Amino acid sequence: MKLTPALATICALALPCALLADTFEGKIGISMTSPSAQGPQTLNVSVKEGLARFDIESARGSMAMIRDTKNKQMIILMPQQRMYMVHPLEQPGQMPQTGQMAQQGAPAASQSTLKETGVKETILGYVCTKYIVTGADGTSEIWITDELGTFMGLPPAGGPMGRAAQAPSSWESALKGHNFFPMRVVTKSSKGTFKFEVTSVEKTSLPDSLFAPPEGWRKFDMGAMMNGAFPAGMPGSRPSSGDN
Repeated sequence: MKLTPALATICALALPCALLADTFEGKIGISMTSPSAQGPQTLNVSVKEGLARFDIESARGSMAMIRDTKNKQMIILMPQQRMYMVHPLEQPGQMPQTGQMAQQGAPAASQSTLKETGVKETILGYVCTKYIVTGADGTSEIWITDELGTFMGLPPAGGPMGRAAQAPSSWESALKGHNFFPMRVVTKSSKGTFKFEVTSVEKTSLPDSLFAPPEGWRKFDMGAMMNGAFPAGMPGSRPSSGDN
C-alpha cells in the first residue's frame, strides 16, 4: 500500500499545534509562504470546546489532523487511504518524545520578547497591534489580536521518521504565555521572507462529527510507519531551513 509523503513525521504531531482558546468556536483560514516551502500552504483550522481540526493543503499533498485535548490524543486522517491514526498528546511539562527539540536549541521565550510599536490595524474586523520580534532567525513584524484566544505554535517540521525536528521560530516563542493570536506575520532573514496571514475568520457552530474519523475508515497501525519511509516534510508544518 502506498502512503502519501504528507504523512511524514507523524510522531512529531504530539507537539503543540496552532490552537485557539475554548471560548472561540468556528473556522480560521491561514495562508503561509516561505523560501523553503514548495509553494504556498493553506491551513484551515476548525475549533470547538477543546477540539481543533487542521485541514492542510500544500504542494506535498493534503491531510487533516484532529487535536482532542479532552481525550489527550491527536487523530491523523489520511483521505487518500480512507484511514486514520491515533497518537497521544504530550502533557504540560512533558518533554518531546524524541528529545530533538532540545538538541536543536529551541529559542526560549525569555530570549524572544515582544516589542510593541503602538501601530494599530484592523484585519478582517479584528483590531490588531503591531509588534516586533528580533531573533537569530531574523526580524518579525507581527500583527496581534487578543480577540481570538491563544496561539500555541505551528506544527513542527521533521521528526524521528524524517529530518530532525525544527525548533520554534523566535516569534512563536515570544507569543507563548500570552493570550494573543497573530493575524499576520512577516519574518525577514538572510534566507528570504516568511509570511503567515489569516485570510478568513468565521464564528459558527460546528458538528461533533467534524472532529472524529469518518464512518467506515480503517485505523492504521503506527508501528508500520517506523521504517523511515517518509522523508518529505508534513504539509502545513513549519517550513524547514533547507540546511538538512
